[in-house]
Amino acid sequence: MNTILLSLFRPARAFGELKQESKFPSMALIVLLLLVAVNLILMIPVIAKVTALTLSKASMPEAQLDRALEVVHKLRYLQVVGGVFSSAVTLFLYALLLYIITLIVKPALTYVQSFILIVYGYFAVAIGDLVNTGLLYIRGLEAITNPFEIALTGLNLLTNMEQAGAAGYTFLSMVSPFQLWFVLLLSIGLKMFTDIKYAKALLICILFWLVTVIYPVVMVLFSEAVMQRAGIM
Repeated sequence: MNTILLSLFRPARAFGELKQESKFPSMALIVLLLLVAVNLILMIPVIAKVTALTLSKASMPEAQLDRALEVVHKLRYLQVVGGVFSSAVTLFLYALLLYIITLIVKPALTYVQSFILIVYGYFAVAIGDLVNTGLLYIRGLEAITNPFEIALTGLNLLTNMEQAGAAGYTFLSMVSPFQLWFVLLLSIGLKMFTDIKYAKALLICILFWLVTVIYPVVMVLFSEAVMQRAGIM
C-alpha cells in the first residue's frame, strides 16, 4: 500500500524503487481491481438509469421495456464481475500497447516493466472514476436525462452533446485531471525505467493515451449508427 501511495504522490521515488525489483505487481493489481469492483457496484443504479433512458427511446411496448429492465437488474452483479474481468484484460492490453510503442522509439522497457507502469499509473484513473461516481450521487441520479451525462470530471462540462457531437463529447469527457495525472505518472515511470529524457517520455505517453481514447470514440460512433438503424435515436 505504501508503494501505491508513493507512486501517486512521489512517483519518481516509487518507480525508482520498482525498477530495482521489476516484479509482477500482483498485490497492486488486486488492490486496483478491488477499487474497480467497488466503483462498478456503486455504479449499478447509474447504469440502470442510463439503460432505462436508452431503452425508453426505443419503439417497444411498455411490457417489453419492463422485462428488459428486469433482466438488466437481475444481471447487475454479473455485470460487475464482467466489468472487473474486462478491466483486467484492458490493463494487460494497455501494457502491451505501451510496450510496442516504446519498442518503436527503442528505449529498453520489458513487458513486465510496462505492466508495472500501467497498473500503478492506473490508480489515478480508478480514483477519478470513484470521484466521478461520488459526484453523480451528490448531484442526484434524477438529474441524469441523457446517457452521456454521467461524466462529470472532464472538459465535456464546458460544452454539451448537441454542440460537440457524441464522439467529440466522449473524447472531451476523457480529458480530465485524472487522465492527465495518469499520463504524467506513466511518463515519470517511463523516464525512471528507461533513463530517457522527460520530454521524450511524455511524448510517448501522450501518444499511448491518444491511441487508448480512439477506441471508445469509435465505439460511440458505432453505437450511434446501430441505434439509428434500430430506431432508438
